[in-house]
Amino acid sequence: MPLNNEQQRVYAWLKDDLNLPVFAAAYKGAVIFLSQKPPGYISFVAHASRDMMNGLAGTFAGIERTQVQYKQRLDELQKNWRNEWKVNDDPSIKESKEAYLIPIKICQMISNLIEEHLAGRQRNSDMDVLFFSTFLEYADREKIPKNFLSEWRKTRSWFMARTHLRKDSFRENDNVDLAMHFNCLDKYLYIAASSQYERLKALNEILDATNQ
Repeated sequence: MPLNNEQQRVYAWLKDDLNLPVFAAAYKGAVIFLSQKPPGYISFVAHASRDMMNGLAGTFAGIERTQVQYKQRLDELQKNWRNEWKVNDDPSIKESKEAYLIPIKICQMISNLIEEHLAGRQRNSDMDVLFFSTFLEYADREKIPKNFLSEWRKTRSWFMARTHLRKDSFRENDNVDLAMHFNCLDKYLYIAASSQYERLKALNEILDATNQ
């Protein structure tokens, strides 16, 4: 299936202008899968879209993506954890005001894990801002329209919830919602790939539509 003119522009922008052929291939694959709807296409499109939203701006800017190593941190905590620190189902223990004497080393490990988790959440927020500042010329994060960021984050959250295979089937309307959310991503990618004049015009049209 050939890409339409707007999608071809996005593909060329990713591949040639940004010199990111991996993202270009993922984008083209998502468009084709969305059209042909082969088995498993929802997970593939969601996965590719999530990776574009999470990694495109950072990769172009040369920012290394880091993730919290939850398995490693929890394995380390498990090795040092003692069963007597576990709160069981005894009501008298749950209602007790006595404190457990947990070593400072264990408390620090838990504190470090929480801090890494919060830092990871902040990185995700920063990556959202980075897309708009890098590709849509919003140098000041405070000037990014709130509805732009809200729409972007809602779309990314939808993709993240459907990236991995699971035991249960997808919801009945997921195929319809997938097209809607991909169109949202596609819209911002096309605006980013457009000339400065076309980009500003499109952004102003979105703002005018939401303010009516």
